[in-house]
Amino acid sequence: MDAFKLAHADDPESSHIAAVTVTGGSNSTQVMRAIVHLLGMYGPRTPDQLEALYYRNAPGEGWPVVGFKFVNKRVSELKKHVGVLAGTGERENGGERVELTCDPLDALTRIDKYKRRAAA
Repeated sequence: MDAFKLAHADDPESSHIAAVTVTGGSNSTQVMRAIVHLLGMYGPRTPDQLEALYYRNAPGEGWPVVGFKFVNKRVSELKKHVGVLAGTGERENGGERVELTCDPLDALTRIDKYKRRAAA
């Protein structure tokens, strides 16, 4: 499932407008959304693996350019503060694999709510 496609072709116009509205945001929000996308596409990964996948896919996906360990920090934030990621108990190269704790669309909704609360 592509977590970035938030509206179906046959959805009303208001759904498409809402989808465009929620896909923007800060680099932090966009990276969080990209992590959800990557986990949906590739399954459980360590933070370092997610960072490598992010950098590999960012140019083609239009994701923002971010600094070293920025993706790792967002993984931690998604796990500890947003609650959409959890460790699997499997470790690889010193890092624990994480997985989504909910449906990707639910995860995106929870990210948006978290970011709105943080901005208030």
